[in-house]
Amino acid sequence: MIKKAVYFIFFINIFSCKNKTTTEQKVSPTIIELNEKTSEMIFSISLNDYPKVFLKEEGIEEWEDFEKLHESMSRISELNLRDVTVELLALSARLKNFTKKKFPEKLEVPQIRSRLKVVQMQADKSRYFSMHYKKDSLVPSLEKLYEAYNALLSRMLTLKDETVAVSSKTVNKD
Repeated sequence: MIKKAVYFIFFINIFSCKNKTTTEQKVSPTIIELNEKTSEMIFSISLNDYPKVFLKEEGIEEWEDFEKLHESMSRISELNLRDVTVELLALSARLKNFTKKKFPEKLEVPQIRSRLKVVQMQADKSRYFSMHYKKDSLVPSLEKLYEAYNALLSRMLTLKDETVAVSSKTVNKD
């Protein structure tokens, strides 16, 4: 009787351990490449001009880190979507180092720092979408990246106008 029980348990284990429904699923990269080759991979996004005049007026025309950041942003706008991943990696690293450094005194304000953090977040989002290649998400995230960067540039320019307005009101009250 014990022999029959052992055989019975043995057969149950054999049949229960086999998983007949497991199948391997592989995604073929050639399908993605064919789709990439057949579709248009170039995008165009507007980038505000480098604020040379503003930086010269503020006495910070030799702010190399900011100049390199602007060059990285302009390079990304010139690439197609297949080549943008490497540039986004470089941009993310450059933004990370840029935020750690001290800004020129006139631009070391929370308004500029917060706009820069938004640019950094959008760069990280774009980098994620470029690595996992979601074409419908990558282009909008790049548009938001440029929108955030253009907002940073315009905020730098309006900050000067605000400080002039505040200082003139302070002078008039005295």
